[in-house]
Amino acid sequence: MPRLRPSDLAYWLLAIVSIAVIPLGPFAGLAVLRMAPTVLLAAIALPRTRSRFGTTIGWGLFFGACGDWFLSTFDPDLAGFGVIAFLIGHICYMTGLRRAGWQATSARRAIVVGLLSFGVAYAGYIAWVNPMQPVSHILWFHLHPAPLMLPVAPALLTYTPVLIGMASVAVLRRGSRLLAAGALVFVASDAMIPLNQFLLPRAPGAVCASNWLMVAGFVTYYGAQYWIARGAMAEASDNLVA
Repeated sequence: MPRLRPSDLAYWLLAIVSIAVIPLGPFAGLAVLRMAPTVLLAAIALPRTRSRFGTTIGWGLFFGACGDWFLSTFDPDLAGFGVIAFLIGHICYMTGLRRAGWQATSARRAIVVGLLSFGVAYAGYIAWVNPMQPVSHILWFHLHPAPLMLPVAPALLTYTPVLIGMASVAVLRRGSRLLAAGALVFVASDAMIPLNQFLLPRAPGAVCASNWLMVAGFVTYYGAQYWIARGAMAEASDNLVA
């Protein structure tokens, strides 16, 4: 495990504060607080990963931070932008990670088969349940009459293959195991979001089904982004994590 630097401690301090305020519910400035750790991590990672990955890791983290902002407004009209931001972030990761070449051992292929099976099963369940959400806008387009109850499945079904693809690339590539672990934890974290916000029953007016599940989602999310960034930084310094 790479040693902790002051910048790492600053990242985790911001992450802990972001998680600690979950019981307070939505409040002014929450979205900025949510994105602050990942913005800091992007600033840390960009110069330290450029030699091997170009700007792909930095941009992946930055778009993740944008996704944090959009989704933490809890505004259904902005949720689509959040999904797009994370989708672009995963494409950035895949673009950079694939440069290392492949080391597709039988164990790694088995993990990817598990990822694909989980993705198909979870996406299929979401499509079958087909949760609905009141929406006034789709991106820049105003709906009339508004709000309309629209299914969330199309956005989630578009996003899931890209997420699974990013994790599969991270697992099959030659390089940091810490980075690959971060990508797998990212899948686990993202699986909690639709479960908590759409699939489990919510109390009237609540933004999610369970605050504890939201805590678990953010702990794994901040951990995933950190491990991806730290693994990439270790590779860029030719200090591969075993």
